[in-house]
Amino acid sequence: MTTPATVRRTTLAASVGNTVETYDYAVYGFLATVLATVFFPAASPGTALLSSFAVFGSAFLARPAGALVFGPLADRLGRRPALVASLLLMAVASTLIGVLPTTAVVGIAAPILLVLLRFAQGLAAGGEFTTAIIYVAEFAPPHRRGALSSRVQVGSLAGFLLGAVVVLSLSTALSREQMLDWGWRVPFLLALPIGVIGLYLRSRFGETPEFLATRGRPATAPSSRQWSRVFLLIGVSVLHIVGIYMVYTYVQSYLIQLRLSPATATAVIAFALLAGVFLVAAGGRAADRLGKSRALLVASVAVLVVTYPLFAVLATAPPLWLAVLCTLLLSAGPAFYSGAAPIAYVQLVPVRMRGSVVGLTYNVAVAVLGGSAVFICQALVELTGDRRSPAYLLLAAAAVSAIAALALARSREPETAPIAELTAEAGS
Repeated sequence: MTTPATVRRTTLAASVGNTVETYDYAVYGFLATVLATVFFPAASPGTALLSSFAVFGSAFLARPAGALVFGPLADRLGRRPALVASLLLMAVASTLIGVLPTTAVVGIAAPILLVLLRFAQGLAAGGEFTTAIIYVAEFAPPHRRGALSSRVQVGSLAGFLLGAVVVLSLSTALSREQMLDWGWRVPFLLALPIGVIGLYLRSRFGETPEFLATRGRPATAPSSRQWSRVFLLIGVSVLHIVGIYMVYTYVQSYLIQLRLSPATATAVIAFALLAGVFLVAAGGRAADRLGKSRALLVASVAVLVVTYPLFAVLATAPPLWLAVLCTLLLSAGPAFYSGAAPIAYVQLVPVRMRGSVVGLTYNVAVAVLGGSAVFICQALVELTGDRRSPAYLLLAAAAVSAIAALALARSREPETAPIAELTAEAGS
């Protein structure tokens, strides 16, 4: 029997591991302007920043490959082995980025090595987030699955927040020259001790009741109905992916381009992240109380209403207090949405196929949308000269996900027997 204490501990183990993953991604995003100078010193500032964002996006291209490795591993051997392996790979790759030689020392080899290590991070991330939400959801009681699954996303925002605090502290304590010389390395090196903590927590727990109850049963071949769920999962994921990476990664660089200092811009994002932690948790609870589709639809409509006016205000380079308010409001809808989305992913797919189908589907969406979101936003500004133009990407994402939320309300969850029944069958 799964006790409340076991649920709390397994939720913490899954969430902390996801914190490590997102911390590593966030640190790169927050240091984008510094890394652009370190690894692309000969380029103009705008081109160097685009190059830095392109390297950021290279990790996303690796995520489907990671899902092809870790997803089947989670379905065949168990959720826990996949979670331990993905976290170990992420921690090692991030630590190695912290000891990379710069372009000034080894020339073109430096950005090449950076791309390879970002690719390794992407492989790890391809097995991390989706396996973590599956792990938590399969331990959680039915009436709390939305709330508990959202804690994995809370762990993601905690990783963003931790990355922001670390980068902000260094930016405040060090000069620009020190940050370019050695300060940028520190956040990546911190991934090692954080990863050790996550590995310790994950190594202490076993498999989920649903996985144990269905282990050994063959996965059914995909049907037309299951393929429709795959496309529905992609539609639900669009605002989750684009919204989170836009508001918590790109907007920091956007604020710097509005003449805020890197430290101030990072502090603004840290404040939005702190509020986002509570909004994500609220989204998970809303999924349990209102239903997944209704919670997702409310958040999508809110994003459609407020996004363009908020970017229009930010584009005028407003006073700091107004920039903080706009950033907070801009992030509120995507944060709430990302709290309700995880349980929708899990419940769209049968137990024996969850690791593979949810993992690959979500990570293909991330590869297409997540890595490109920050690049597209910056490219829109460079090409049009209009600082409001990033709003169009977020508006498009919200429109797609609003339609998906309406379709989700009409869909039926896959047929699965109650856990008690499955367990009894497994033991007979």
